[in-house]
Amino acid sequence: MNSQQPHHRHDENCGCHGDHHHAAPAHQPERHQHNPQAITVKTHDASLVGSYRLTIELSFEEAVTTLDAALKKIAAQITERGGIIGHIKANLTAEGQSCMISLTEEKSDQHYNDSRRCQVEGVAIVFGILPEQLTAILNTVLGPYRLA
Repeated sequence: MNSQQPHHRHDENCGCHGDHHHAAPAHQPERHQHNPQAITVKTHDASLVGSYRLTIELSFEEAVTTLDAALKKIAAQITERGGIIGHIKANLTAEGQSCMISLTEEKSDQHYNDSRRCQVEGVAIVFGILPEQLTAILNTVLGPYRLA
């Protein structure tokens, strides 16, 4: 960006965090207000973009099944209200397995633990409904899970 251009608006996706330089010496950094909420809904052109972060306290396999059903329920509620699905997606990551090995004398015991916590980040891009409707749908369907 050169000093002739107007300064752009900062947001989470502006790409200038930490690597932000201008030719003008009097530049004062703007305060960045990041929304810590687990569910946010914003407008983008003609669409609504609902973002969500949550934790599902289940094994990976159970969380996949649960999340798939939740996303289908979100889609159904959007179309029931006359909305159009652009894209609904989520990335589910398990914290993984662990093993504690205990050794006494010559005997070794291994205790495996399957983590029952999965992190989810996702987005619903939709058209034809109000922001309040999408917010209500996401809160209703995803509310039973611990919102991150």
